[in-house]
Amino acid sequence: MSLDIPKHYDGNVMQIMALATEKLEHISAEGKLTPGLATSATQPTPTTIVYTIRSGVKFSDGSALTADDVTWSLQHLIDAKAGAQTAGNASSVAGVESTGPLEVTVTLKFPDATARSNLAVIGFVQQAKFAKAHPKDLGTPTAVPLGTGPYFVATYGKQAVKLIRNPHYWGTKPQVDKINFTFIPQDNTGQLAMRSGSIQGALVGNLKTSGQWKAIDGSSLYSLPSLSSSFISLDVTDGPLSDIHVRKAIAHSIDRSGVMTAGYGKEADLLTGMVPEGVLTGVEPTPNAAKEFLDGLPQYDFDLAKAKEELALSKYPKGFSLTIPVLAGVPYSEMAILNLQQNMKQLGVKITPKTQSQNQYVDSVYGHAPGPQTVLLVAPIPDPVSIIGKVTGKANIAPRRFNLANWTTPETEAAHTKLMTSMDKAGRWEAAQTLLTAIAEEVPYVPLYNPSVVAVLGDGYTFDKKLTFFDLDVNGTWVHALKAR
Repeated sequence: MSLDIPKHYDGNVMQIMALATEKLEHISAEGKLTPGLATSATQPTPTTIVYTIRSGVKFSDGSALTADDVTWSLQHLIDAKAGAQTAGNASSVAGVESTGPLEVTVTLKFPDATARSNLAVIGFVQQAKFAKAHPKDLGTPTAVPLGTGPYFVATYGKQAVKLIRNPHYWGTKPQVDKINFTFIPQDNTGQLAMRSGSIQGALVGNLKTSGQWKAIDGSSLYSLPSLSSSFISLDVTDGPLSDIHVRKAIAHSIDRSGVMTAGYGKEADLLTGMVPEGVLTGVEPTPNAAKEFLDGLPQYDFDLAKAKEELALSKYPKGFSLTIPVLAGVPYSEMAILNLQQNMKQLGVKITPKTQSQNQYVDSVYGHAPGPQTVLLVAPIPDPVSIIGKVTGKANIAPRRFNLANWTTPETEAAHTKLMTSMDKAGRWEAAQTLLTAIAEEVPYVPLYNPSVVAVLGDGYTFDKKLTFFDLDVNGTWVHALKAR
């Protein structure tokens, strides 16, 4: 694991490093941007963003933050040729330059309504001088990035990362002096550690065990809505899946509610469309507009009678065979496909789950392998481009892209272009509706679940305000809400 975010773009690493390497702006669950290291951001033209950097900010070694540090950091984050895993989140950025002692200008390739939001998620700023002195080992225990955050990394080992409060921090000092992040692979081991007082906080890995965590004396459970979509992609160019009635039969053959309860307990919601309503927050015209729209889409409840009717209308009324790759032990993958296998067997359909390792799964999905896939996508920002923009569009029918259904129509292609390039909120909302409606009607994807992010604090600690997924996993602002009872 690297603590240099472009080398290891992962939620766990972000949660740690957001406390040490701050970003220019913070983003809320509603898509609102607030100042971080930048006191302001303006867009004098549709393809230009100008950040004014906060003065008087120091790195944890006492040196001053400059515009050049910000410029280098952003260039590092978007450097696709160097393998930056964060580059895909800033594909519209053409270049970054220092245009004043405390001013940085970002130039875009094309107008992008989400550029600032994406940079607010990935824009971890580190000291350029230190980073340049460690071109090969940056992010390793011998060269942890230097930042301006409320903490700095004191030690980094295979089992833990220790953070100490930064004496040079420019903002309000957090209450906690030291934070130790310990890597515990199993929830039951973590529960034992919390019961013994060895740890005071945790993220729940197996959501079905949330009740067990809550039962620990003095513990507090925090269930935070996420912006994730799990789904089954149905390759419309692949044999039986090219038949819309087959796809609808599949959608009617999954007991989504039963699988969700078995896999996640109470910590997930059924998707009524391709995305949870929070993903549409950035474009919905009024509160609850997204929920009302999603609830009005065609739904495919578990109903084998309807599945049988759809199959009878297809080119495969007597059934077919289908092999689907699965990840062992993952509810949206293995459990969903095993349920599909059992139910469609009654219709004369043979579903064969093919267990894959994590590496095989990644190679299959990122390699854009033909055939069906089970997928979980997490939206980095509350905007439809973050999921809908990835699973639609002809340009995304390619390796390392996520139109895994290989599905496009003239109508959806036009809507995809508008969603990705328009700066008009109303137009983007219309485009999102067009794409979501087409997905619901043509079923290139079967939406499944939106699991929550669940955190737990042990006896003696609490959060003194309501948190969101962005506070916990993106902004690092959760630490300012952490208080001793």
